Amino acid sequence: MEQNLYIGCNGQVSAIDPQTGEELWRTKLKPGVISATHYEDVSVIVRNGIIYAGCNGHIFALSPDGQIVWHNPLKGIGFNDISLAFEGHSIQYIQKTVHQSSGSNSST
Repeated sequence: MEQNLYIGCNGQVSAIDPQTGEELWRTKLKPGVISATHYEDVSVIVRNGIIYAGCNGHIFALSPDGQIVWHNPLKGIGFNDISLAFEGHSIQYIQKTVHQSSGSNSST
């Protein structure tokens, strides 16, 4: 059985069919007018059929159909990115900055 691809972006988690690229479902992690996870990066890791998502100091567990099973606001931890790990598996963000040279080429 083919497994889905799960992505996290802008405070949301989506399931993607890896064969077709079709989005199967999308879940806003903390819906509402004042959302603590609105427009934030999301880390995603899957274990035993549960999708775990970390975003802006919050952690969520989602069912395979995208329903939020539980939410922990991790009070007192702050509102930074979340790195997720299970023994042997981890998700971390690495930001790469690319600098371009503004020099010109000339031939003689």
